[in-house]
Amino acid sequence: MPSTYAPQDAINLVTAFAHGAPLAIPTPVIVDQVNSFMWRYYPWGWSIRSLNQTNLVQLTTGPGTPPTGGSQFTGNQQDYTITGAWANYPISLLVGGTTNNNYGGGFVVKASPNGFSEVASTITINTLYAHNLPVLGAIPPATLTLVSDNDAKDGTTYNGATVTITSIPNNTTIIGTASVSAQAPSGGSGAPTILRPLKMRIARLDTNPPEYRELSALGNLAPELSRTAGVETMQAVGWFASQSFFRFDYAPQVAAGQIIQLLGEYQARPTKITPLTVNTPFPFPDDYFSVLEAGLLWRVYQLLDDPRAGVAQLSENGNSIKQYTGQMGTFMYDLREMARTEDLAAGDEFRFPADSLGQGRSYWPGLYGL
Repeated sequence: MPSTYAPQDAINLVTAFAHGAPLAIPTPVIVDQVNSFMWRYYPWGWSIRSLNQTNLVQLTTGPGTPPTGGSQFTGNQQDYTITGAWANYPISLLVGGTTNNNYGGGFVVKASPNGFSEVASTITINTLYAHNLPVLGAIPPATLTLVSDNDAKDGTTYNGATVTITSIPNNTTIIGTASVSAQAPSGGSGAPTILRPLKMRIARLDTNPPEYRELSALGNLAPELSRTAGVETMQAVGWFASQSFFRFDYAPQVAAGQIIQLLGEYQARPTKITPLTVNTPFPFPDDYFSVLEAGLLWRVYQLLDDPRAGVAQLSENGNSIKQYTGQMGTFMYDLREMARTEDLAAGDEFRFPADSLGQGRSYWPGLYGL
């Protein structure tokens, strides 16, 4: 459950410890720095979100008039940009009793200002990749839901809005009436809240039961558009944070009537603490408020040039040894115990003797060796 403590409570407490000494920077900034430090230290349960269902595509011929070769010629799509906004349509299988007449899922919406446009009560949704809804066809139920993972940044009110579809002129455009009105061009923020992916999977949702396959996380995957892979043979996916896209090891195979999706969990970025949010409760349980207080006191001592702040020392003579002193040492000890508690609560990632005793955990390998 979220905390009942807010940043202002931490500010009041630490100000008392520091005997009201003036600080060179605003206190909300200091709380934000410590909160971000804690957030990055470990993939805490309250910081984990599920990636919105994201449909994968494979077209017979890619965009371009005429197609010019490469991905434009094959229609294979290896990279999937996450703009921060989706249009979710309920998955509908064997509509009308027709084989392979399946559609629905999560369609990535273009980044602002090209994703949503509204005139009067009519909203036009422009998807970044081809959706699978029937063009100019009757589709029951004719509603979808808009999702934004960073609504505060893109400044829209569309997150969670319901759109009643009135027409589908092509495979990248959906037109309808929204349950809310922003009356301004918008779309994905272009800055999704993904700090780091944790567990990713590829899924096929047009089968009964659905098929799910876990993917390895790999960095620096090379472009590969001439070869494709299905759900059974896809092995890995990588996150390119600088450009906010996922890249598969091969371009996914998506046959007619198939609904193939990228799913998974990721650690979200922390919400910035500002003077306007100092009374908003922290997302972590009350049990851990003392850890943030210890870190805040360390940072205040550091900014006051107080020797009680302590220092970090690193020795690399054959092995890496970290040592912390003063208030920094107290903070780092509390933070490690906090992570240990969280790790134990997550349960074991492996079963002995199927895996050797001492096998590392998938979230934070080597935790108990620290």
